[in-house]
Amino acid sequence: MEVDEVTIPSPDFPGGQTFGPVTLENAWEAPVSLTGELPVTYVPHRVRLFGIDWYRQICRTRGVFGVTANRITLTPTAPVLIERGAWWRRCGFWLFTRSSRLNTTPAETRGRVSRT
Repeated sequence: MEVDEVTIPSPDFPGGQTFGPVTLENAWEAPVSLTGELPVTYVPHRVRLFGIDWYRQICRTRGVFGVTANRITLTPTAPVLIERGAWWRRCGFWLFTRSSRLNTTPAETRGRVSRT
């Protein structure tokens, strides 16, 4: 799964260090030293509208990053803790994703095309 960005808490940066996109890996591909393990926060699905991030949940875990060519991967090394977003963020996420799905459906499925 690919997420737009991940955040690593840092005392040097008030909001943490954010970068992405990052691909989440499920299995180890090679032996990895756990000394590079870091705490991370990410949002699997989000919509950015009006300068606000709308999402259902926030995921927190620990993991090891790997970089190959132009691809950043994160392999979680601890269970993922899922926190629900605030009610207004969840409501906005539902509203904006629902409206975008309705707008991207083909015209035939909405009954707007007349066949003559």
